[in-house]
Amino acid sequence: MKELCLTALMIFVGVLSPAAQPQPASDEQALRVTIARFYEGWNEHNADKMVSVYAEDIDHIDVFGEWQQGREVLRKELARLHAGPLKNSQKTFKIEKLRFLKPDVAIAQVSSHGINGDNIGTFVMEKQKDGWLAVSFTNVVPSTPPWKK
Repeated sequence: MKELCLTALMIFVGVLSPAAQPQPASDEQALRVTIARFYEGWNEHNADKMVSVYAEDIDHIDVFGEWQQGREVLRKELARLHAGPLKNSQKTFKIEKLRFLKPDVAIAQVSSHGINGDNIGTFVMEKQKDGWLAVSFTNVVPSTPPWKK
């Protein structure tokens, strides 16, 4: 009887645990829309649109290992790059993996391809009052992009 009660309790706790619950489709869709907005901004060379997906205190580590902090710092850097060396850059992207760590925290692995090269990025997303925003973003140049495997 003791084992049966313990098993029932474990099942009950598991069912009520937020981590055990499937994430609402609306949250997954909202994340996908948010990430798409970043790449739309990239292709439009619109720094304001790109950083609209970033939290105010975003941390970004770029392909050169440079750590940039804050939405405004990134807005200025993206505006500079897209007025100069990236002014003709276009990217396609694919969300390779989306994982919810908690109901309000998710990780998105995103591959992108463009004339300036291939990237794999990790977005750490947090559901805030303004919707899903990236609190951290790191991108690297892969040795073998996922689409070439």
